[in-house]
Amino acid sequence: MVTWLTLLLACPSGVGGDNLSDGGGGDQDDIDDGSDTVPPTIVFEPFTDNLPSGEDVLVEAFITDEGGGVFAATLYYRNETAGSSDWSSVGFVSMGDDLWSAKIKAEQQQSGGMWYYLRAVDYAQNEATDPEKGGDDPHHFGYSD
Repeated sequence: MVTWLTLLLACPSGVGGDNLSDGGGGDQDDIDDGSDTVPPTIVFEPFTDNLPSGEDVLVEAFITDEGGGVFAATLYYRNETAGSSDWSSVGFVSMGDDLWSAKIKAEQQQSGGMWYYLRAVDYAQNEATDPEKGGDDPHHFGYSD
């Protein structure tokens, strides 16, 4: 159920009608004919400094797709020392001009930092992650007081 909600939140406006087999938008023939085999492109600069603790963390990336467009983008994150290997997720929202934005709420902070990665899927179900290995080699940022 969480994945379903993430996908609906990340869809561009007008997407998500009664027929979600093709993402709810676009021409089914364009999506399922196998011609789009190229994943989306994610352009993102990871955080290099510690971020202020107790504040929301805004993650922005430019995400494009040469084929049928970006269907959904998701930010996965987990606390570095919370004792869990489970990833939480939040859907990115398209801000226009290929800019996508997601937020890790301050109340999610339970440690000295976060591991995180980005995932984007196009209408042909090609996917890309940043970093390339996703959760196997995620980005990291620390918190400062």
